[in-house]
Amino acid sequence: MSKLKQNRWALTTLAAILVIGLVAVPFTSLVKVANFWFMIGLVFLIGAAFFIIEKGHMFAGWRRRRHKNEDPLPEEKISVRNVATVKNGPIVVNKYARFCLIVSITLIVLGIVVTL
Repeated sequence: MSKLKQNRWALTTLAAILVIGLVAVPFTSLVKVANFWFMIGLVFLIGAAFFIIEKGHMFAGWRRRRHKNEDPLPEEKISVRNVATVKNGPIVVNKYARFCLIVSITLIVLGIVVTL
């Protein structure tokens, strides 16, 4: 599958945000639209960070702790003894993080360029 086909949703979302911004230009200043693009890009960047951290099991161990002599909790997917091993695994950028990164980087760069 080609890269363009994989990133179709990211490009569609990016195009929709850009069209909304360009439609808003006659009603407001171009700098305000660029600031809006920059802020939306930051929101998508936070989303990408969340998906990367989530895929790296960095949220493992955030659930309720077990007390001594208590049975394992049903929501525990990773045993307590293996949390460090799982957290030290390689960084994985899944399709949701890639989607957010494509949109965020493009909007941030475009917002900076238009503001200059």
